[in-house]
Amino acid sequence: MTRATFISRDVRAGCLVCGGSDPRWLGPNAQGVAARHHDATGHATWCDVDMSIRYGREETDAAQTDIEDAIGAAA
Repeated sequence: MTRATFISRDVRAGCLVCGGSDPRWLGPNAQGVAARHHDATGHATWCDVDMSIRYGREETDAAQTDIEDAIGAAA
């Protein structure tokens, strides 16, 4: 059985000494950069990872009108 799956990750990281709770690094490498920054400076760093997983595909709305059809009907 094939299951449609969508996974996304949002990664933010920062240094509590250099920037407090404001993210300094964003994206897939942020966690590694925060770890290397800690190793190089001894500063306390943080990393937040938000992960979303979706299964299946959203059903199309049969009542949804194409934008060009809606514009033509309004004219």
